[in-house]
Amino acid sequence: MAKEKIINIRVEADLKKQARKLAENDGRSLSNWILRLIQDEINRARDGSTKQKRR
Repeated sequence: MAKEKIINIRVEADLKKQARKLAENDGRSLSNWILRLIQDEINRARDGSTKQKRR
């Protein structure tokens, strides 16, 4: 998949630290881990399997 756009987001330092640790535990970069989460949510929505709304 060609990377074309940049999305800048601001998160609290502790949230980023926790996310980075989860990404590392999964053998991924933080960026790749976030992309996978986004793709998983898109797939769920497309498949109609999103039952709960996230806060």
